[in-house]
Amino acid sequence: MGPKMDSGISITAEKLIDITARVASKIKVEDREIEKIVGISSFSIAKKSVERVSFWLSESRNSLLYCKLCNKGPFTKRGLYLHLIRLHRNEIKTMLEEELKNEIKAII
Repeated sequence: MGPKMDSGISITAEKLIDITARVASKIKVEDREIEKIVGISSFSIAKKSVERVSFWLSESRNSLLYCKLCNKGPFTKRGLYLHLIRLHRNEIKTMLEEELKNEIKAII
């Protein structure tokens, strides 16, 4: 993969941070929101990547939300979302970049 592809992945990952934090925080995200960001052709790659990364970001214990990256919590949905985008933005972006690359490699 050349630098051109990497920068595209980086831009896409940046755009998906917010959505990923929302999914991890159990805040409803419509498919069309993802589609609007990445376009129809990249939708399934983006959706899979968002779902995989969000799985590693949060967990629910006794119906309370906790951050898996730093074990802080409990949080409300909104509290976890704000925590993730304020404190873990770069980690989420890096994780998204990795997942997007893996998804693309699986296709090529």
